[in-house]
Amino acid sequence: MKILVVSDNHGDSDILNELYMKYEDSIDLFVHCGDSELSNADTIWGVYHTVGGNMDFYDFKDSDVISTEEGNIVVAHGHLLNVHHSDAELIQLAKQNDAQLVCYGHTHVMDWHETDGINVLNPGSVRLPRGQYPFPSYAVVEWKDNQLAVQFYQRNHQPIDLSEIG
Repeated sequence: MKILVVSDNHGDSDILNELYMKYEDSIDLFVHCGDSELSNADTIWGVYHTVGGNMDFYDFKDSDVISTEEGNIVVAHGHLLNVHHSDAELIQLAKQNDAQLVCYGHTHVMDWHETDGINVLNPGSVRLPRGQYPFPSYAVVEWKDNQLAVQFYQRNHQPIDLSEIG
């Protein structure tokens, strides 16, 4: 299974459409981690599973659980889960929902790690990046047989070599 994870596009609907057009034949699931600043009636939500962020002013869920053939995924923006200080509340939410993967946004910083058996992923911001990597980003997850691999990409769809960041 392949999952595209994007977050924090802050009003830029073109990038969400571009990602869908580029990957529609190769991605099984499109996930958005909040702060789209788009209406909840936008047609893009027929493609992406999304949650609300602190800059979303329409009615979106605070978090969501997506059941897949590989396992459960929890999606949250993170602003209500203290993500600037710790991943503890993300991990707790994932465990409560029997999820192996939790995706979040809010910090605009790319992140992928495992804590207590839970894979934690922040794709960064596709519009306003923060942290050590200064370019807008998104992530593609390949999940098969309990193994997850994550590749981050720049907004121009070039792969990011994380070993070059530092």
